[in-house]
Amino acid sequence: MQKYTYSDPSNFRGGAIVFQIQVNDETIGRLSNGSRIIYRIRSEGSVDFKLKASVFTSKSVNFGIVKGQKYYIKAGYGDGFGSNLSFVPLTEQEGQKAFNDASNYHSQKVKHYDEDKLKPVAKNVDFFSEQIKEFEKQEGEKPSLGWISPAQQNLKTDIGTFSLQLCLKSEAELVDLSIILNDQVFDEVKGIKALDKKCSYTYIRNIELQEGKNELQIEIEDKYGVSSFKRTIFYQARKREYRGLALVVGNSDYFEATHLPNPKNDARDMGKALDKLGFEVMQFENLSHDEMKKAVGNFLLKLEKYKTAIFYYAGHGIQYDGRNYLIPVDVHLKTPGEIASKCIDTGSLLTKMELMELETSVLILDACRNNPFKGVTSGVADISSGLTGTDAPAGSIVAFATAPGKTASDGVGANGLYTQEILKNIYKEDLKVEDLFKRVRINVMNQSNNQQIPWETSSLVKDFYFNPV
Repeated sequence: MQKYTYSDPSNFRGGAIVFQIQVNDETIGRLSNGSRIIYRIRSEGSVDFKLKASVFTSKSVNFGIVKGQKYYIKAGYGDGFGSNLSFVPLTEQEGQKAFNDASNYHSQKVKHYDEDKLKPVAKNVDFFSEQIKEFEKQEGEKPSLGWISPAQQNLKTDIGTFSLQLCLKSEAELVDLSIILNDQVFDEVKGIKALDKKCSYTYIRNIELQEGKNELQIEIEDKYGVSSFKRTIFYQARKREYRGLALVVGNSDYFEATHLPNPKNDARDMGKALDKLGFEVMQFENLSHDEMKKAVGNFLLKLEKYKTAIFYYAGHGIQYDGRNYLIPVDVHLKTPGEIASKCIDTGSLLTKMELMELETSVLILDACRNNPFKGVTSGVADISSGLTGTDAPAGSIVAFATAPGKTASDGVGANGLYTQEILKNIYKEDLKVEDLFKRVRINVMNQSNNQQIPWETSSLVKDFYFNPV
């Protein structure tokens, strides 16, 4: 922001009133009665502009600022106790005219308030015209930051893992980012390529909080300068009261089907996340057919005392005859007819959960990686490695790693691509589950060059948040 303040102390017309000029609650100068201020706004977002009297009168306004568009505000007080107070947003053309109109000022001498020291410095009108010219010559502004999470200056949470989400804004081609947590460097990203001026780069990482006060500092640097931003997060662990029950299964080490390295990692990380978010977690890896049936049975029994259920599965899946099946690690299929008896039918699980009259059920199936039994599927039209669409009973949402009939990536890191993006967003406060999966879909599509498109079917009747406020 660039500030230009006009005042003539010799021209007090009441003599008793001095007005504070505040922008976003920060005093930027003081005006006498009968004076004017013209304020040029260059930033983006929401601005609170206030004129506050030392006695009875004050007035404020709030409006949005569009990046790249120039604004002027003219504010002033007339005779008496602010009886002619005015607050006028000006267009670029009107603003330039106001700067050049001598009738706006009581004399050729004006007061310019230094934005740091707030000390008056006598300048003439030509000084401000020169400042405008210099402003137009500037190539770009220093980088700025949009806080997605945390959105507040001071935030309280009872979850020890926090989803830090930042939107970097820069007019430069390359940007450097530093994240400092409790005076320790948490992460550094160099040479970020700016995509556009509105949000050049979105940074999402989970950070582990210490009990009590956590100081977060973000530093952004580009060729136009360095900007620093701060937030404070207060963490106090919640009392152990489960919000619901979660069954988490990751099958990686198949006896005869294709080995998958990431599902067991996915299950471990998802189990940890759901535990931190207040769910009782039943977590398993590499289950045989009998073990998987037993785990599902115990899950359904324990659900009797809960109103919310989460089922997460990572591993091989297959569709046959219009139904979806999850594949235990010990299964060897010789004929299509064995699928129903040797695999786990997700439709049957959904039906049993519906009969329990739960308020909310969430099924997440990262189970479409490839076709593990090509010999069985040969010549059989109804078998595919991709899963098919599933009707979600009332109160439930079913989320698939990719669209019906398509396959999903097992990922190049420690997690599958789909689960990786869920874990990035699951700690975000007050994020509806539908919005979470929308974010996941966008990120997965971007990273897979639109080859993988996550998909959901929903019949939810209540809002559900993994991390409610």
